[in-house]
Amino acid sequence: MKKTRKIFFALIAHALLFTACDSNQVYKKYESLKNNEWKRDHTIVFDVEIDDIKSNYDVYLALRHTTYYPYANLLVNVTSYDPNENMRTKDFEFYLRNADGEFKAEGAGDLWDIDFLLFEDISFPEKGVYTYHISNYMPYVSTPDIMEVGLIVMKTEVKDADND
Repeated sequence: MKKTRKIFFALIAHALLFTACDSNQVYKKYESLKNNEWKRDHTIVFDVEIDDIKSNYDVYLALRHTTYYPYANLLVNVTSYDPNENMRTKDFEFYLRNADGEFKAEGAGDLWDIDFLLFEDISFPEKGVYTYHISNYMPYVSTPDIMEVGLIVMKTEVKDADND
């Protein structure tokens, strides 16, 4: 009984710590890919509601892939639309492996999770829905062993001027 209670309190403490660490998180959503395959014609769309236009934000691409991902990099295109349908587009090349060929991500078994910074310390000039279209830009019809693609939006942490 005491062991069960210790585990229960440890889980509560972990949940509280996890919640506190994510207090700046505004949006986090993932889309699972059928057969762990990201087809080039499959654009993933995320709609992010922004209410606080006084804060700045960091926007991340989140990936979950398998150990069998065959490439060192991943090419993506991100097109964003503001509430007035103004469009911006940018191509990115992200390296999933380091120079030694090892994955850069955090792994557990055959699964690997990694986040890539898309936009740092940006502002949203007006309230409303900002839409992100994320497309596979690899030169293949299909990119294997990508399980999930996600988008994370966090309020930029204010840096302490005394610690700079």
